[in-house]
This record gives sequence, C-alpha cells and structure tokens, in this order.
Amino acid sequence: MQKLRFKNRSGILYFGFGDKFKSSKLKYSVVNKNIIIGKFKSGNLAEDLSFVSIDAPLVTTLLEEVMSGKESSLKHNSILSYRTACSTSIIPYFKNKFVSDIKPIDIKMFQDSLVKRGLKRQSIAMARVLIKELFDIAIIREYTTVNPVKMVSMPKMKVTKEKPKPFTLDEIDLIIKNTEGSIRNFLGISFFTGIRSGELLALRWNDIDFDNDTISISNTIASGVINTAKTHSSVRDIEMLDEARKYLKAQQLLTGLKNEFVFMDKNSFYGHNKHFYGFYQRVLKNLKIEARNLHNTRHTFASMMLNNGIDPLWVSNMLGHENLNITLQIYTHYMPKKEKMVIGFLNKRYKSGTN
Repeated sequence: MQKLRFKNRSGILYFGFGDKFKSSKLKYSVVNKNIIIGKFKSGNLAEDLSFVSIDAPLVTTLLEEVMSGKESSLKHNSILSYRTACSTSIIPYFKNKFVSDIKPIDIKMFQDSLVKRGLKRQSIAMARVLIKELFDIAIIREYTTVNPVKMVSMPKMKVTKEKPKPFTLDEIDLIIKNTEGSIRNFLGISFFTGIRSGELLALRWNDIDFDNDTISISNTIASGVINTAKTHSSVRDIEMLDEARKYLKAQQLLTGLKNEFVFMDKNSFYGHNKHFYGFYQRVLKNLKIEARNLHNTRHTFASMMLNNGIDPLWVSNMLGHENLNITLQIYTHYMPKKEKMVIGFLNKRYKSGTN
C-alpha cells in the first residue's frame, strides 16, 4: 500500500500516491487532511484516487431533515417562511436530484432563477440557508466532500427599502370617522400606540391597566398561532395615551365581558389581521387616500411623536425597538432640525467671559 501524500496548490488541498494527485476541492488545512486520511483508512478512498461510492440521498430527503430540526427551535411564523421557501423554490428546482450530483454551477443557476422570478433578497437568503445546512449534513455523512453553496456568492441585487409613509393627523381623523366598531377601535389603538398588528391582536384584557394607564405586551399572533413577542425588547409595558385609552374603552364595551381577548372573532382571537386589513384598504380607497400597508399606522405614531419633539428614547421604548439606533435609522428625518443648538448651562456659566 502506497503512502498518502498531500500538496498545497493555490490554497486547495490535493492528495495522491506517488506522483499522481487529485484535487479534494477543499481548503488546504490540517482538518481537511485528516478528513482525507480518515476516508483512506476506512476504505472509502482507493489507491487509484477514486472515492468508494456511497449511495447519496435526494436533496429533498436531507431538506426535510433540516426542516425537522428547525421546527423544534423556531417560532411558528419563521417555520412557515422556511416551509414556503421549500415548497415554492427549493423542491420544484431540485426535485429528484441527488446531493452528490449538485455542483456550484447548479446553485448559481438556482439563485439566478429566483432572481428572475423577482424574489426578494430575504427569500433567496432563506433558501441558501436551507441548502447550505443540508449539504453540511451531506459532508458529515460523506455523501459529498464540498458544500457548493459556500462556493457561490449571494446574487447582487438592488435593495430598495420601502420608506415609511405616515398619515397626517387630518388623514387619521378622516379614516377613523369613516369606520366603526372593532375596525375603528383597532385603527385608533394602532395609530396612538404604535404597536404591531400581531401584538394588538394578541392583547388580552388583563394586559390592559386602566388604573395606571399602561399596556403590557408579551405576545404576538401570526398565521393563526400565538407566539412570544418578536424579540426580547418587544416584551414591554407602554404608556396608554388618552387617545388610545378612548378606543380601548370603546372596545371594552364590545368584548370586555365576552372574551379574554381585546379583539375577538366569534368566540376566539383573530388568527391574522386580514379581516382588519381588508376594511382598512377599502376605507383608504373610498377616501382617495394613497394606499399603503397596515404597518404605516406604526410609522405614523413614531413620526408624529418625533416630529413634535417627543423624546426619541420614549418613542423607541413604545415601539419595542432593541435600541435607540434602530429608531433613529428609520425616523431621524422626522425629527425637527435645529439650525442652532442653544447650550443653556454653558451660556450661564460663562456669561461674564472665561474665568
């Protein structure tokens, strides 16, 4: 039996016997050397430099294994997003293909097809995460020696972030005037608290403290399931402004004695905001107000507070942002601009000149 030898060629690990070498397609490192040595010792690498064939599974088989792992640790709405990436992107493209047959060019062509379909960067990134993880499993089980996703960059895409489109106070009054019942209260609370739609639908009456004018937020609803709040900072107690209190009191007359939830669909909570969203869009259309998504009620709250000189840190806490920087990145242009900053304490201290 010949001795296994290694070479470093432009950072790539080559292995061989005598003068015959073959690329491993792996980076030159001690770890990857040991992988090749392990294959050789286990009989999976013959002296003619060929790898002993191991029956590789289908891409979809390992994909399901990856998803099973995620379902034990992720929230329901995140799982739904990954499932959508599987069913609409990965499975149709890689159906009936074995992991051992997938090359980097296949990953590039797959990504190009998603870009051509007009998928957003986030959706493509999510698909990449799943494929990368399934190939990590394939390498561990020696179905392949390289993860093709790592050899293909994320496609360059022009990212156009949708700018917030807050409503004016006149538009808020007009919208609320043309709604009634739970729809009116839902929009009123949204406009004057800035909380997310899912958080609002998850509110129970025991989260509302009319004595201390506070609202406790700890859950959110997405796709029919109650989850914990979006992030750690999303769990918060916020101040109940007088305008928000007015609509909460009106809603209490509708559901306060019927159900633990502030907003209820027949005998239970609303599983999504589609019911409110439909009414909201029809009202905007009838009033000839520019169409925009429901999240702009949140943008409206933030912009009108900052535009009127309210402390940005208070606004950030109301919104449940992780830190003040996030709030400022989104809403700085709504804050009043001062041509000249007056530093009162310095003027007072040095009014008679420098001591």
